[in-house]
Amino acid sequence: MKNNVSFLLYDMLLGFFFVVCFSFLQWLQPSWFKRLEGIAYDFKLVHFIHPAPVSPANIQIIDIDEQSLKEIGRWPWPRSQLARLVDTLTAQGSIVISFDMLFSEPQQNPVEQVNKALQKRKRNYDFGDLIKELDNDVIFAKAISQNDVILGTLLQQNRGIVLGKMQAPAINQIATLVKNKDIINNNHQLHQFKGFNASIEKLNKAALGQGYINAVFDEDGFIRRTALISAYKDTIYPSLALETFRAYSFAPNITPIWHVENNSVLLSGLAIGTSIIRTDNRAQMLIPFRGGIKRYSYTSATAVMNEKVVDKRFEGAVVFIGSSAVGMADLRTTPVSLLYPGVEVHATVFDALVQPENQVVQPEWWLGANILLILILGLWLSYILIEKSPVAMLMIAASVLGAVWAANVYIWHVYQIHLPIIALLLVLFVISITAIMKGFYQENLQRKHVKDIFGQYVPPAHIDELLNDTNASSMDGERKEMTVLFADIRNFTHLSEGLNANELKQLLNDYLSPITEVIFKHGGTIDKYVGDMVMAFWGAPLNDAMHAEHAVNAAFDMLTKTAQLSNEFKQRGLPAIAIGIGINTGMMNVGDMGSSFRRAYTVLGDAVNLGSRLESLTKYYGVDMLISETTLMQCSSYHFHFVDKVKVVGKDKTTNLYMPIKKPINESQLQQADYFEQCFLCYTNKDFTKSMAIIDKLLQLAPKCKLYLLFKKRLQVLLQKPPSTDWDGSFTHTNK
Repeated sequence: MKNNVSFLLYDMLLGFFFVVCFSFLQWLQPSWFKRLEGIAYDFKLVHFIHPAPVSPANIQIIDIDEQSLKEIGRWPWPRSQLARLVDTLTAQGSIVISFDMLFSEPQQNPVEQVNKALQKRKRNYDFGDLIKELDNDVIFAKAISQNDVILGTLLQQNRGIVLGKMQAPAINQIATLVKNKDIINNNHQLHQFKGFNASIEKLNKAALGQGYINAVFDEDGFIRRTALISAYKDTIYPSLALETFRAYSFAPNITPIWHVENNSVLLSGLAIGTSIIRTDNRAQMLIPFRGGIKRYSYTSATAVMNEKVVDKRFEGAVVFIGSSAVGMADLRTTPVSLLYPGVEVHATVFDALVQPENQVVQPEWWLGANILLILILGLWLSYILIEKSPVAMLMIAASVLGAVWAANVYIWHVYQIHLPIIALLLVLFVISITAIMKGFYQENLQRKHVKDIFGQYVPPAHIDELLNDTNASSMDGERKEMTVLFADIRNFTHLSEGLNANELKQLLNDYLSPITEVIFKHGGTIDKYVGDMVMAFWGAPLNDAMHAEHAVNAAFDMLTKTAQLSNEFKQRGLPAIAIGIGINTGMMNVGDMGSSFRRAYTVLGDAVNLGSRLESLTKYYGVDMLISETTLMQCSSYHFHFVDKVKVVGKDKTTNLYMPIKKPINESQLQQADYFEQCFLCYTNKDFTKSMAIIDKLLQLAPKCKLYLLFKKRLQVLLQKPPSTDWDGSFTHTNK
């Protein structure tokens, strides 16, 4: 009882240690941890995608694609071409146009360049209104002023980069919303920048607004979320998608919703007109990707500029202008595609802002909820795994991990709430693995203890069955079909006469150990060693549906191993050895048998005796291995050479003997097996002359084959003295 309490306290303390560690891990969020979390998020996003709701906005994408670059020329284009694009979209009814690109430098005016060149040559001409008329920036600005156009900016971390002109954003700044102005100075957690690339002032004045096009990259370089507002110096600016949404909503401004905690200004969300956009403290929201690229309608820029679009797709449309061309370098890595056009990222964010009720959110309370779940589930799992078997632990752990993952996916899919899950899964996994390893360790200690006690009495496989199956502990006998193998060293008595006692012992040990390994390798059970004889069987104590084939496989490996050992013995000055193997399959009695003083796990029965007789006949026929017909019928992967039809000592019933042919099989072996079957068929039909002719053919193929020579002598006797009329072709052996 005292030990059980100690183990319980130990397991609970270990579980508490893991819970505390992973709670800190969830709070600290190291980079490798964020990468794992990103993988889990991507899996949910790709495989449990939310059905895409029909957007209330008509979202269109103008693609400066490879075809557009081919027709108009490489980028940057003359801004008069972009003006033509904007004019066409305006004429076709577009209500908001957003550019996912920068115009941070004035475009050169060819007339002005000519004028400057002439002035250097002291030739003054009055180009007058021609300069203004052919000024691409003026032309573009005029087109922009005719519609609600949002231009892109790029915020920079390098304070030395200040290009173009930043337009005053339509955002209620933090000073207007937080009364305590002492905590205003950049005390918020928004992304902060030190420089910018903005459009030139001429274009900015004509545009309705500006929005930055910066992407938010996770640790692994993927884009999974976007920052809707960011700070440059003391001013907050909107993203391109957010400013586009403001224009679409006819909202005069964007109002951040702040609250103050511990002298920090924290963001809860953004108010735009009647819409509330939920964000985290950094004004970030998850991008609700809902499939691969081109989920929105794409139109080639040249198709619009050449007025090839005849339908009304742009009527009342919010149009994002960007590029999917590889050369424009605006392809992003996202969970749904490694080459996702940046312009479609902005369109996706805008779509989410249009329908905030379908927004996937990571709520403010997620960290506290996750730490609480880690604490409760971690300690609960540590408790329920105590004193369970390793298999039960594995099943419980798999069930708990699966249930936690399923619950997380359910919350994601139904309520559109994203809760990070890696820390929770890791703590449950580590607690489970630790408990399972501890269980296996304790079980292995118990197994080792049992094997140390009983290993000298029963086979290892039998011990394993006793440990795994409590019903087997009685060791009751049973009758079942099995395969038995006998192997004996040839001429062992003569061989042992030339060795002293130590040499003989060493030779037997060096032979029996590797031979036993071979038998164990093929799933056999050693029955006994009798001098140089090894007896093994297959099919007990563990069931083996292929017991006959496994026995034959083991026999061939035993012959190979014996040949290797024989060469080693010769090199050591010991005599060479060879073995004969007999295998039989049949019904046998198996179990623990013996007296109260000594017991053994063994097999008994006529089928066992026949196996022993077959081994003794291998020397008579000059073959390494003999098997019975019952064994042959269960070895479909082997070819066999028929040997004889016999009656062994102690049995009146005839038995067909066969010799398995070792793989790979050559044509000569198959031919000999076929000829010998023909020979024996003639033999049993008493056509001894034809049988003799076939034997002569066989002896031409294998002149020294003892089996063929034996049959030739037998045929010679029968030709001189034919058998009686009741002769059945069998040969009766009188020696064991």
